[in-house]
Order: sequence, then structure tokens, then C-alpha cells
Amino acid sequence: MSQSVNDSLSEDRKVLLGMLRTLLSDLQNIQQLGAGYYDSVSFIDRYNKLLEVARDIFPSSRLMETFSPIESVRTVDPVDKMKMTQKVLIEGGQLISLIRSSLDSKSETGIVPD
Repeated sequence: MSQSVNDSLSEDRKVLLGMLRTLLSDLQNIQQLGAGYYDSVSFIDRYNKLLEVARDIFPSSRLMETFSPIESVRTVDPVDKMKMTQKVLIEGGQLISLIRSSLDSKSETGIVPD
């Protein structure tokens, strides 16, 4: 893999990492307002889109197989909203860990891991 491709993948990973962190931060902030005041569908849709980008960035990673899109269900029930947002928080946190590990590994070896 050429250096420019490695640099591009590394930059994509950094941008994706920032976007996921922002998504989870926004989700936590909106949750503090109370379950009745937000729609979790927009957060789930955004997470699913970012997951697809991660699949493109990590095409041969077996670890990506552990992630699945989160089903988006419109509901007004606060308990259902909380369950869906918990999934986003957990899965998003795990995806952040994967990306951070790949960036840490790259900085240690100078090679972008697959």
C-alpha cells in the first residue's frame, strides 16, 4: 500500500473517530434533557451511516464483523428510547475503541493495520 493511501486511511480514521465521539457526546447531552424530549432515530441513523464508513475503512477486519447496524424504531415510549440510545452508546464506544487501537498501532509501527 502506498504512503499516500496509508495517510488517507489514517486521516479517514481520525475524522471518523471525531465524528463518533461527537455523536456520542451529543446523544449523552440530549439524554440529560429526558427521554420524552428527543427522537433516538436520528442518532441511530447517523451511527449506522458511520458504521458503513468504518466497514469501508476496515474492509478485511474480522472485528468489524462484531458490529451490526442498529434497528431504528420510532417510539414515544421513554424506556424504548433509552434502550435504543444505550445500544448506540455501547456500540459507538466499542467502534471508537477499535479506531483508537488502529491509530495507536499505526503510530507504534508506522504501518496502518488492516
